[in-house]
Order: sequence, then C-alpha cells, then structure tokens
Amino acid sequence: MYQTPDILAERRAIGIPARAHETLFIKGEPSSCLFEVRRGVARAVHYSAEGDRQVMAFFFPGDVLGLPLTRRHRYSAEAASDMIFTRLPSRDCQPGNSFPATRDTTVSRAIWQEEKSFMTRGLIIGRVGYLARVAAFVNYVAKHLPMTDETLEFPIPRGDIASYLATSPETICRTLRQLREMQIIAMPRLDRLQVKDPSRLAQIAGGP
Repeated sequence: MYQTPDILAERRAIGIPARAHETLFIKGEPSSCLFEVRRGVARAVHYSAEGDRQVMAFFFPGDVLGLPLTRRHRYSAEAASDMIFTRLPSRDCQPGNSFPATRDTTVSRAIWQEEKSFMTRGLIIGRVGYLARVAAFVNYVAKHLPMTDETLEFPIPRGDIASYLATSPETICRTLRQLREMQIIAMPRLDRLQVKDPSRLAQIAGGP
C-alpha cells in the first residue's frame, strides 16, 4: 500500500532504544531494514568460527548502517553503548530520500559514509606505534561525539577500542593515561572526554 511522505516521516521519527551490547542485526540475515543512529554509538563486528570478535567500525549519531548493498547483511551490528535508533524498511530506501537525524543525508551519501567508517579503521591502525593509533582514534571520534560544556560524551568501552585498534584494553588505558599526562586530553569521568590541545593531538595522530 502506498504511504505518503508525511506517514513515512512520522514513522522514521520514532526512536527505538537499545541497551549496550544489544544486537541490531546479524551477518547473513536478510537486509530488510536499515538503521540510523540517533543517540549513542553502534559497532560493526565480525565473529570468527572460534567465536573471536573483531570490531571493524563505529557508527555515531546521524550515521546509517545496514544499507541494502547486498540481499543479506555483510556484517553484524551491535549497540556499543545505550543508544536510540530508528529503523526503516529497505524498500523505502530510494535514491534521493533523506534520513531524519541529518536531513541532508541522502541514500548515496549514507552509502559513502558507511563505507568510509570501515576504511577509517585501516587508516588508523596503519599508524606506527600505539600512541599515534590512540591519538588518531581520539581525533576521529571527537569529530562525531556529542558535546556538552566542552566535554564529549565518550561511551565506547575500552575493550571495543582495543579490538578496533588490534591491541589490549591495558594498552588502551595506559596510552590514554599518557595523553592525559601530556595534558593533551582530560577525562573527568570514564565516559567523558575533553580535548585540551587539538593541534598537538592531530600532530601525534599523524605519526612520526
């Protein structure tokens, strides 16, 4: 049955809550829905036959994931933090449509942003040394996370960051502490982040 743009817009505006670690979709399932992050962070993951988990990408408010580039989902997606998302049937995903959280995000732009999220990981872990990798990661997410009173919401678990950067949670904690001691960042809470010296952070992120 045909649905008017007003009806579609109303349905898109409905926010669905998801708790941290909740599964949004599983690799191999029919790609019947796409998802837009309204609040919080989602992660793309791959599970090996042995059950090992690899975080391959993060998605932030305004990002769309699960786009129907193939008939089945190419990766699994989970909530990295408590989040709010909207869900839209893939049949409503037509060229020229826009998504609610970022009105200027068309389907073609959303596809590019989804692919870019995966490519970014390769660029970050290509840095030499964990200090450069963690600095590059912080520099990357700081551009996407919401800010209140100059403090970024930073709800990404250390284990997820470690998986994304192909290292251990201990290395992530140690390197974040090093950036704090260098007065480049501050973390008033585990889930809050302040970038105190953006130029120095970008310089370290660039590598030697």
